[in-house]
Amino acid sequence: MVAWMKQWSLTLHGPTGILSQFESGEAQFVIGTEQAGDVLRIVAEGVAARHAWVWLGHERMQVEDLAGGTLVNGHPIEGRVEVDYPASVQVGEATLVVEERVSVSDSSLAVTIPQRSTRKDISSADVTMPQRALRQADQRGNANQVAASSNDKASSLCEYTLVREIARGGMGQIYFGEDPQLRRQVAVKVSSVSYGGEDLRFSKEAEVLAHLAHPNIVPIYNIGVDAQSRPFYSMKLVKGRTLQAVLNAIRDGDADARKEYPRAALLTVLRKVCDAMAFAHSKGILHRDLKPENIMVGEYGEVLVMDWGLAKVLGERDAEGVTRSQANDTGDYGMTMEGEVMGTPQYMSPEQAEGMVAELDARSDIYSLGGILYAILTLRPPIDGTTLNEVLTKVKNGQISSMATKRVTKGDVTVGTPVAMGVDVPEALQAVTLKAMAREREKRYASVEAFAGDIEAYQNGFATSAEEAGAWKRVKLWVGRNKVLAGAAAVLVVVVSGFTVKVVTEGRKATLALSRLQETAPTFALRAKDALGGGDFEEALKSIEFAVDLEPTNSEFQELRGNILQVLVRWPEAVEAYSRAMSRAGSERAKENLQLTQTLIEKTKTIGEAKAKGELFEALNAQGRQYEAMAFGKGLGDFWEGRKKNMGIVSQLVKQLESKLLPVPGTDISMSKTELTVGEWKMYLKAEGYPDYKQPTKDWVQTDDHPVVMVSWNWAKGLCVWLSAVTGKEWRLPTNAEWEAAVGPSIYPWGDEFPPKWDDGNYMILEDGKNDPRKVGVDGILGTAPVASFKPNRLGFYDLGGNVSEWMWDGREGANGNPVSRGGNWESPQDTLRTSARFDKAGPDAFMRATGIRLVRQ
Repeated sequence: MVAWMKQWSLTLHGPTGILSQFESGEAQFVIGTEQAGDVLRIVAEGVAARHAWVWLGHERMQVEDLAGGTLVNGHPIEGRVEVDYPASVQVGEATLVVEERVSVSDSSLAVTIPQRSTRKDISSADVTMPQRALRQADQRGNANQVAASSNDKASSLCEYTLVREIARGGMGQIYFGEDPQLRRQVAVKVSSVSYGGEDLRFSKEAEVLAHLAHPNIVPIYNIGVDAQSRPFYSMKLVKGRTLQAVLNAIRDGDADARKEYPRAALLTVLRKVCDAMAFAHSKGILHRDLKPENIMVGEYGEVLVMDWGLAKVLGERDAEGVTRSQANDTGDYGMTMEGEVMGTPQYMSPEQAEGMVAELDARSDIYSLGGILYAILTLRPPIDGTTLNEVLTKVKNGQISSMATKRVTKGDVTVGTPVAMGVDVPEALQAVTLKAMAREREKRYASVEAFAGDIEAYQNGFATSAEEAGAWKRVKLWVGRNKVLAGAAAVLVVVVSGFTVKVVTEGRKATLALSRLQETAPTFALRAKDALGGGDFEEALKSIEFAVDLEPTNSEFQELRGNILQVLVRWPEAVEAYSRAMSRAGSERAKENLQLTQTLIEKTKTIGEAKAKGELFEALNAQGRQYEAMAFGKGLGDFWEGRKKNMGIVSQLVKQLESKLLPVPGTDISMSKTELTVGEWKMYLKAEGYPDYKQPTKDWVQTDDHPVVMVSWNWAKGLCVWLSAVTGKEWRLPTNAEWEAAVGPSIYPWGDEFPPKWDDGNYMILEDGKNDPRKVGVDGILGTAPVASFKPNRLGFYDLGGNVSEWMWDGREGANGNPVSRGGNWESPQDTLRTSARFDKAGPDAFMRATGIRLVRQ
């Protein structure tokens, strides 16, 4: 347990180091040279008699400038300001650092912010605490530090000062720390399992994190061993709270938490967790301890999956003899197992509970994701029990807790309707939860993407694959999604739903009802296209047959019906549909598919249906129907397995690009939340048969997660033209106006203040606002950084400033006719970083190492 003392640590720094330290409870005083009962007396150059007033509160402090020139956290102030802890107050040649002091059992770490001043010595500094307000504590030494190596050179580069403990678990403690070299706040995890400099599982966790560069996985900075021979690693400090803390607050009736995190927001959080896990699984890594307590929700909407201490690399054996101690989690129901049964029981899959380590796969993590969804819906864990053995037994037997008081029996299965936040949870989400948490792995979702896809389907108003959605429910969902388009006609569909469209068509052709009903035909066709692209061929057929029955002479409807019948391998019917389309001025594509389908029917007699279906798969890809090809190909068995890697690369790329799109307010486009990555550019090159991407420079390395550079404007245009052709949707670069709408009205892409902070983006600007001649800057990175390494803006877009400049689609009307790039980059000088800055010195065929691209879709 972490015991918080209601005290503050005050550390006075001079140029030569720490001059004095004090502890205090709640108080107020004046900093100055005057001898008075309310003055913290500091006799030093530049300090006035009554220089600044300070008030220490329970959670934050207030500072008022009395004499001019007072700096708070390095910034000048006027009047009074209020800031959170830790904070610094600089007066003249002295700096007072104030922080909340934490007392932690069995921890001997001192809590002192390191000195940063480089000014001349205050050899005769006279420090006196005001007696009425503060009591002096024993003077302490310098702050404890951890270093990546014991040798002097490495220590000077990799030292961290531990300020306070912020979390504790079975494998170690996590501290709030400071990196004095880069002057940034970090989180430092120190192993508590081994004091001999070795901890195999701890090292494995650090190694796993080093290979998981993803916006929703906490990034690791450094690894080493401290002075007490304890392994440690540093990582990004995430300011926020765990998903468990959010759920606890909602359950306890916190009105602000309910308002900030409605169910829709919580489901979006879970989808971001799914993005992280899909990426980890693609690298062959399982988490094995997914739970709300291990998900951080940041102040700016960041979602990060934490605590990879139990991660398993598929194909590797776990380290023998390594166990995880029972964790002292801060959640209401966090128990962590020892030995081979590792994880948190309430979210652990049955195979984990049985210790079947060798048989674990992605579906074990999917079970845990289902448990997190359960917790989001019900505000409690999916498995309850009074003892550890009871919980484990229930997990092994698949005894998920009742999700509500209302129970319904379907066949031989009894389920409940979850109740959370005062409303019933829809059956769709209940079905998704139960499918993800099925006791038999074969009945769960096959992939995280499939699980996330059902959550997305629910959020977008579509039926999920987990529920038994009949025709009536699908019609209701359609009406809900298309209220504007359907209007009165949608109501009419409900009124006549007891009759078949055929009866209405044959018996009431001349009625007003039929006329209004026919107005819905285009909407049914749109629904068919949507379902076809999503791989739901049966639903697509139902929708298009509504449209065809209402407007049988519409050639576009007939052609679409032919496409659907084609992928359903109902080829004679597809030929009939294409023929009808051609008899009514059908398109060239309809003619092409008529001939293709006729050929496939003939080939079936000679090469067999399996190979004929394989040829259809290749034809679908050639036509740019990749979504249909992906769904169709999953039923091709060996043929699909042998070709999906190369043939499906276009679909994989498009899916990845679409997953990053966010709407830009005030425009009719969606923009990628990150710059195009090296990995995505490689996929494009491979799909088109171009040579592989080469590193642009030896000075810094580009991984697949870095933004692609050395791409000319014309090459970027070629990518956009190709994407538009293969998807049937318009892809391009953003216009200047669209880019500005995404950035917002601020002076700089990160805001109105200069210079940028270390987490505002990748710039070569130092803390004093000057250019760094080394081109490193306060963020500590030479060259580009992986996309989404820094905090997003208010709309969720990353790196609109810094990292790489980005080509714009328009703006070539100037005298030189060159394309425009915006946003500055990692090596832009300070005078070119404003939002309004434009760059048009390079021609459309220029390749530059600090210019990349960001895609938008119409």
